[in-house]
Amino acid sequence: MRIKIKVKHLVSFVLLPAFLLILIFNFLPSSKAQVDKNPAVQSNLARTELLQKLESTTGSKRMELIRTNIIDKEHAYDPYRYDVNIGPSMSQWNNDEPDTSNLLPEDRIPLLEEYILDGPADNTRTFAAKLLAYEYDALGRKEDGDQALITATKQLASNSYVAQKLTLLRAERALNRGDITAAEAILEQTTLSPENQQDLDAQKAWLTGRLLFTKGKVQEALAVVDNGLESYQKFWQDIHQQMSLSTSNSDKNTADNGASESASISAPAIGTSETEMQLEALRVAIHSAVDMGSTSTAVVSGTLTRSDGTPISRAGIFLRAESEVNHSITAAEPYRIVTDDKGRFEFHGVIPGFYQLQLGLSYDQIDGWTWPVQYDDWIEVKPGDSLNQSIVLQPLLELQSPINQETITGQSVDFHWKAVKGAAYYRLSGGAEGAAVSAQIRDHIIGNHVSIPVEELYSSGGFSFGSSGEGWESIDPLSLLGFMNPEARFSWNIEALDANGRLITRSYGYRLNENTVGNLPFFYLKERELTAADQLLLDKKPDQALTMYQQNVFDDPQDVHALHMLVKMMFAKSSLTKDTTLEDQAMSSLKKLIQLQPSTDYAFSLSQYYFDQANWKSYNEYYSYYNKLNQPNTNDYVLSINATALLHQGKLKEARKQFAKALALDNSHRFIGSYLAAELYAGESLSSVLTIAERYPEHSFGHSGYRWPQMVKQLITERTKQPSKFDQELQEKLGWYVNDQADVLKKWIDEAKPSALKNFMQAVLKVS
Repeated sequence: MRIKIKVKHLVSFVLLPAFLLILIFNFLPSSKAQVDKNPAVQSNLARTELLQKLESTTGSKRMELIRTNIIDKEHAYDPYRYDVNIGPSMSQWNNDEPDTSNLLPEDRIPLLEEYILDGPADNTRTFAAKLLAYEYDALGRKEDGDQALITATKQLASNSYVAQKLTLLRAERALNRGDITAAEAILEQTTLSPENQQDLDAQKAWLTGRLLFTKGKVQEALAVVDNGLESYQKFWQDIHQQMSLSTSNSDKNTADNGASESASISAPAIGTSETEMQLEALRVAIHSAVDMGSTSTAVVSGTLTRSDGTPISRAGIFLRAESEVNHSITAAEPYRIVTDDKGRFEFHGVIPGFYQLQLGLSYDQIDGWTWPVQYDDWIEVKPGDSLNQSIVLQPLLELQSPINQETITGQSVDFHWKAVKGAAYYRLSGGAEGAAVSAQIRDHIIGNHVSIPVEELYSSGGFSFGSSGEGWESIDPLSLLGFMNPEARFSWNIEALDANGRLITRSYGYRLNENTVGNLPFFYLKERELTAADQLLLDKKPDQALTMYQQNVFDDPQDVHALHMLVKMMFAKSSLTKDTTLEDQAMSSLKKLIQLQPSTDYAFSLSQYYFDQANWKSYNEYYSYYNKLNQPNTNDYVLSINATALLHQGKLKEARKQFAKALALDNSHRFIGSYLAAELYAGESLSSVLTIAERYPEHSFGHSGYRWPQMVKQLITERTKQPSKFDQELQEKLGWYVNDQADVLKKWIDEAKPSALKNFMQAVLKVS
């Protein structure tokens, strides 16, 4: 699904993790069927039946039973595959078929040990050995896991692909537990056969690169990784060219017979294999560490528990680099581990950089609980660090009203929820069921209840583009109508935060059975009825709906609903078509609307419009109005925009204070470039600005947290050549930026030779 968010117009518009918007309920059946279909009973029966079948089977048939019931299960091909993956930047759930055998670890271990001795000598042996090692790791018996790989390898020809694959896996495990001597010995003794060379050579290069970096041989590590990546890519490029040539010749032959068609055979995509992803990610990590002068590794450890102190074993922990967090978890993850019976995990040989932790959990482990992680939760790993990162799951917050499909017809909605210990304030969000997005309704709610006027609900929210329809028809009508749709069922959720703005717990998450499901967060709002224009919109006839809303406003200039929908649809269409005249038209209606129904969203939209036009008088008027309606103003994005506006108005002192306040609230630090420019223009030294850049690493739009410190370091180096000339030129370029002479600055950037100053100013210009 494609979702676009128009942040500049709708401050309260939020996109919640998709898996958390879906409440999964697994109600136990009622009456007699409840006994017969009890999951625990079914699980025990399935286990007993399978163990009896295994007991009565021998030879190849027994091996086949082990393979189909343990090794061939979806999770077994990659032991680190879980029902749910949860992290700050992304979350996902897997739709695998449930394991109906329900064998216990004490059942699986002896069966897998048997298979690696007596099973077929094919790639299934690899999967069996990996799964057996995983089982031992989950019990805290890593030495037994290593021995399982050795045992499996001894049963195979030493030059076979499976044996060599298992040997490299042993080296990887040694690296992961910090045993550099063992890892080095294994790699030195591993000679790969020519027939297995491409894939295994690349895997060996990846391990050798990690090993060399851990030993402090950074340039050697880079050379090995670069060569391994180049060789691997060249191999597949040659295959690609051969396939293309073969297809081309085939087309030529058919053309001679008058039956030419375009090539229907597509060569395999380059750059998508997990092996190549591993090498590329390692190359990026090493280069980033080198650029920052970080040439030694670190250790990251911790425990995974529930808030009552119960450890969570057999959970996956993934330590993911900044460049890798925005895609799904794959088998190529360099830092992954399963928690032991005490919930412990430990990563060795971690290359310095920014990382996020992500979890792999079963449905049973997450049922009724949540990990209160936030989008911008980052871990900075520095050289030689020994970090402890404990993870604590919290019980889901309980909602009290409106719940269980209650219908509300009044002028306000009274929201109540169970108070959370330590909560300084709460955040309320909600939206229509089936819509791709949820709107933040109100922030900084003191106490565990709040009454929201329906007019405030109606004005909340943004819009999204769904996966169906083309062009203008792709607009999601549910997101446009929001709470104004009396036919929709709505859901709501609460987040509890402490005095520092840290999330404590939330109400939305996985609730899988009648013991954890609690009150359902659904209600209907039927204070109004659909208009004819609303119905056209729901029927996916947006142009006709827009025309009718315009007619409604013409007939009744005080029709708040029609005005609101007119503004919202014009914003949406302008965003899609890039027609700025629609935005201009929307502003005229928005000015009328804000007089009839004051709203922080309306005030911000107007201030943002005038910000884009550099009309500072009108901007200041509507920003002041926004502040009046929204006290206290703690929205980091709004504060950052205002700091930029102050800067362009020549109010340098006020702008610097506002930037500092905004960046302290925003963990993404997306406006750090503008703050650095303001500090430099105010006369601060490059060294002091470097300290600020390191204090506020940017983590937005895929940028590296080290991007701005690296650019400032390059400025420092460049300045040493001709300090006076450099200072003069820096102040001139900063003056163009501060005085809103973007065209002059862009022209210089287009014409200037490559330099650190050019790179810096180009990055600053792109900030806002």
